[in-house]
Amino acid sequence: MHSYLFDVETVRVAVVVGVIISALFYEHVQLTTGGAIVPGYLALFLPTPLFIVFTLAAAYLTFYIVNRVLARRYILYGRRKFEVEILTGLVIIAVSTAIAHFVVRFHPLLLALYGIGFVIPGILAHDMFRQTPRKTVVAVLANVAIVGLIVYIFYSLLRIAPWYVPAEVPAFAGQDLGYPLDMLLLAVITSVLVGMLVFSKLGLRTGGFVSGAYLALVMLRPLDLLFAAGVAVVTYVFVTGFLMKQLILFGRRKLGMMVLTAAVFAWAGEIAIRNLTGGAYIPWSGFHVITLMIPALLANDSQRQGIYRTLWGTAITAVAVFAVMNLADAARVYFAA
Repeated sequence: MHSYLFDVETVRVAVVVGVIISALFYEHVQLTTGGAIVPGYLALFLPTPLFIVFTLAAAYLTFYIVNRVLARRYILYGRRKFEVEILTGLVIIAVSTAIAHFVVRFHPLLLALYGIGFVIPGILAHDMFRQTPRKTVVAVLANVAIVGLIVYIFYSLLRIAPWYVPAEVPAFAGQDLGYPLDMLLLAVITSVLVGMLVFSKLGLRTGGFVSGAYLALVMLRPLDLLFAAGVAVVTYVFVTGFLMKQLILFGRRKLGMMVLTAAVFAWAGEIAIRNLTGGAYIPWSGFHVITLMIPALLANDSQRQGIYRTLWGTAITAVAVFAVMNLADAARVYFAA
């Protein structure tokens, strides 16, 4: 996956801090930041501001295309509109990476988004429609600045600590992956399309837009699938069985709490398993942020429609993405021969 400018643990701290800051910001200012994960994710790229500029530009272009072009020709509202925004953002990313690769001669991923970031332009575009582009950009930049400052202070103090040793996640072993890693963007697009179809025809939610793509990627690593499922179940039980009885949680507030809870359990579980196995097995080895996010998305949909329905919706999507990606890879190899 992408090699961030900070070590792995600092990346995760940034995501967790971003969730907290965005939640507090919304409670006091009533402005959203395109999802709980966006501030922390973008704060990691403050040393490379072009990345943030590209993200916001892609988000505004998505907003314009959906609301000024597509909405005049099609009836778009609710979930369907959100799905179209996500897809439009993904298409913009795909076109941008192609231009970067063939025209500017940069590696495609240098001007694209990584991992869960694939869907950020679509999420931001959704908030731009709800509260205007200007307010959304101001909210995002304010949160990114706050989170970035906190992360910078944390990282600076961490580096001078005598016990500090940079945490590194082992690289992927290609044979362990369900499909080639360079097809991840196509897999995310496929995951969104299949998820739309599954919800339209079966009424099943699929654990978020990107879950199918990542679960298909680790389809050949059953222990990773069990880890994600286990953390999702524990998160679901803790939030619905305890927190929701003590606190008023719904909508964005509930999702933010799911992300925070899943992050704690996934992070703690990863450390425990790593120590128990002497490093022989690390859950979701090679991933950073997505290790924390997939269980949260699964738990959130389980609360909305039940564990059984979420299991079916997610499984159908992941298997479909796995099949499509392997067929696409086989076709690519065949035509390249």
